[in-house]
Amino acid sequence: MDTIIQPVIPPLKRGTYRRHTDEFKRAVVAQSLRGDSSVSRVAREHNVNANQVFAWRKQFGDGRQSVSAEACTFLPVALATAPAAPACGETPTMQPGVIALTIGQTQLRLEGSVDMDVLALVLQRLLP
Repeated sequence: MDTIIQPVIPPLKRGTYRRHTDEFKRAVVAQSLRGDSSVSRVAREHNVNANQVFAWRKQFGDGRQSVSAEACTFLPVALATAPAAPACGETPTMQPGVIALTIGQTQLRLEGSVDMDVLALVLQRLLP
């Protein structure tokens, strides 16, 4: 009976993770969003994994919004006139209405009279 003795080689320890600056990530994302380039080619050029480039695209908006931080726009808001305050001793009447709020893929629709404390709690959870 032959015995084959092989040395036990411990697995190599993984090196430290590379850290990339936000400017580098934004540049790679911008390059990958051009119509004439592919994500895998851009990743190879910058010596990163293609999955990492996709993660950065998701992080920086994937082209749905501008890659630069300066490209913020405000939406127009129309304010309705406030109803007249009730006279002394009268109880305020709540007018039923509809509030529709869309944040990303989350939609919130409130109908009728709304408890302000509950609404504040819901908005606190929805908004970052």
